[in-house]
Amino acid sequence: IAEMAGFSHKIRERTDALDAAGNTTAAIGKGFAIGSAALVSLALFGAFVSRAAISTVDVLTPKVFIGLIVGAMLPYWFSAMTMKSVGKAALKMVEEVRRQFK
Repeated sequence: IAEMAGFSHKIRERTDALDAAGNTTAAIGKGFAIGSAALVSLALFGAFVSRAAISTVDVLTPKVFIGLIVGAMLPYWFSAMTMKSVGKAALKMVEEVRRQFK
């Protein structure tokens, strides 16, 4: 936005520094989110096994195997849908900003 508005070089330096800080913060936050999600899924699995009183899990059973595959795919599917929606919203926002700067 600062570039499209034609602001001075000094302002661009400041906005670029803020952008870099935001990207770093997002990357660190993403690591924490992934770690906490892994711990939560492990805790949920442990709670399920404890509550269902399951002593063994046979991964070669077709139902269990299919459940593992589908369960492993769901986070990627939801992430893909979220990223697609965010991309569409960001594109519309960029188009609106460009329209307002004309």
